[in-house]
Amino acid sequence: MNTENMNQNADPAAGQGTGERTFSQEQVNAIVQKRLAEDREKASKELGEREQELARREFRLNSRQKLIDRGYPESIMDALNCSDEKSFDKALDIIDSLIKERTPSEAEKAEMEARMKAAASAPKFTDKSEGRPSGVDMIRQAMNL
Repeated sequence: MNTENMNQNADPAAGQGTGERTFSQEQVNAIVQKRLAEDREKASKELGEREQELARREFRLNSRQKLIDRGYPESIMDALNCSDEKSFDKALDIIDSLIKERTPSEAEKAEMEARMKAAASAPKFTDKSEGRPSGVDMIRQAMNL
């Protein structure tokens, strides 16, 4: 073996014969570089995860604001596709079109109001009629028979 790489301490007080290993400067540098690279990779991975989480939170806040701006309750947020902005906007557009389709137009609203007014002013038939005299047929009497 290379004596530079595997030197034993010659000093008996320093642990001669205990198998202590000494490293060359190149080996120490390589070990330190390896550990630094691992630490940088770990830190980079953690930073990437934090950035992704921050982006998800920001997207969720923006989506919630879009719901509020369009007049929808926040509770429907969980029912919509929130995987990305394009999908979310498409889901909102579908909801808008469904509501628009099912909301009556002004002419339909006016017609419904007219029907309600007519129904309110129509005579009410109640069961407050007078007792019928016996032997009188109301239908014959109405037909003048």
